Amino acid sequence: MFGGTGFVGRNLIEELLKNGYQVYVVTRNPQKTASSFENKVQVIEWDNVSPLSSIYELQQTDVVINLAGESIGNRRWINSVKEEILASRIRTTRAIVTAINNGTIQPKVLINASAVGYYGPREDDELTESDEVGQDFLAQVCRDWEKEAYKVQNNLTRVVTIRIGVVLGNEGALNRMAFPFKLYIGGPMGTGNQWLSWIHIQDLSRMIRFIIDHQEVAGPINAVAPEPVRMRDFCKILGEVLNRPSWLPVPEILLKIVLGQMAEMLLHGQRVVPKKILSANFEYRFSKLRAALEDALENHNGV
Repeated sequence: MFGGTGFVGRNLIEELLKNGYQVYVVTRNPQKTASSFENKVQVIEWDNVSPLSSIYELQQTDVVINLAGESIGNRRWINSVKEEILASRIRTTRAIVTAINNGTIQPKVLINASAVGYYGPREDDELTESDEVGQDFLAQVCRDWEKEAYKVQNNLTRVVTIRIGVVLGNEGALNRMAFPFKLYIGGPMGTGNQWLSWIHIQDLSRMIRFIIDHQEVAGPINAVAPEPVRMRDFCKILGEVLNRPSWLPVPEILLKIVLGQMAEMLLHGQRVVPKKILSANFEYRFSKLRAALEDALENHNGV
């Protein structure tokens, strides 16, 4: 696994270990990674530059999962940050694909992360995996990221790109969204009409394990719950779960001042549905938003 130390990666590793997988985490910080997983995983040091052919331990790998990439939500999108957001994804994916194509790694499946931002702003259109790529910055990042993964030429390796929505758990985006509610100043961002495609962290981890186990699943997969919601409805339910009001909308102009171009991903969502994974009979534990929020926030209510 590449990018295994983040919120999604850590939860996925727990899911895989619980189900009998042996997990190798490729990282630039081997000591820190080993201690954070209590030595339950094998840690492989990689500088993110050298060819992966130099790493012997990768040769017996059956599955490669690539979640690596610079965070899109930590800094304003000045040009240098945008360049690193794209380059960090392409760099790692290209190294993995090169290693697969030259036989250094011969996995049965490569699961490469992407995002629902692939589709760009699409208003009320219901989007499935067959819909076209958008035109904004995030859409182009996702397009180039996925394109790199599909350069795998090894017929033994199935390639899956998972277009992940907003992940609900006790870390990540939900913590940021819940914070103003805890201060009694919560409310929708912008008009509140934009769509929010979400998924509970447990379902995302289970979905990736499902993809590993089901050879018929290939190509792009929308990793979202079956029922996207509008931002105003999401915030209303979030407020109810936290026992806080949802009364103070954040004006579009304020978001743009504070976040710059990054505000676009909050102000213009996508109505994404998981057509392919449902057709493969994947079963969600959290298909309803209220239950997902209650579980994700159960240890934080009233804080």
